[in-house]
Amino acid sequence: MSEPVSSTDRVRPTGLHELVIEVADLDVSTRFYDEIIGLRIVQRWGEDRPAVWFDMGDTTALGLWTPKAAVGALANGRGGAHVHFALRIPHGTIDTVQQRLEGYGYDVFRFEFDDGNRSLYIDDPDGNCLELMDAVVDWSNQPIAV
Repeated sequence: MSEPVSSTDRVRPTGLHELVIEVADLDVSTRFYDEIIGLRIVQRWGEDRPAVWFDMGDTTALGLWTPKAAVGALANGRGGAHVHFALRIPHGTIDTVQQRLEGYGYDVFRFEFDDGNRSLYIDDPDGNCLELMDAVVDWSNQPIAV
């Protein structure tokens, strides 16, 4: 594909926002990462989408999800849709990033969270789900310095 947006419009990610892994037993894995590894739990999701989120510092989180959590998740509920990583992008650049990705021919799914965070989701060339996050609050719902 030809480059539809000039290189001066390129927005570089500023860091890792989250890494999500699939686990067989959410309780066992939660105890491991909490009690043995020492990560702090910052969010627990409900039974309809079971997941636990741990603070990894610098607004980065580790998410543990069960295979059941994929039902109704991204990518029309395909298995493993929640297994992904998210990169933070500079605040206010989400429109530019979306235009660039679409200009390259990528299908972009945009989602705006209730807390004000906004994300773009695409599949990389191997089908891995990549999230690009414009975050305004961290995992503890504290404002992120912009």
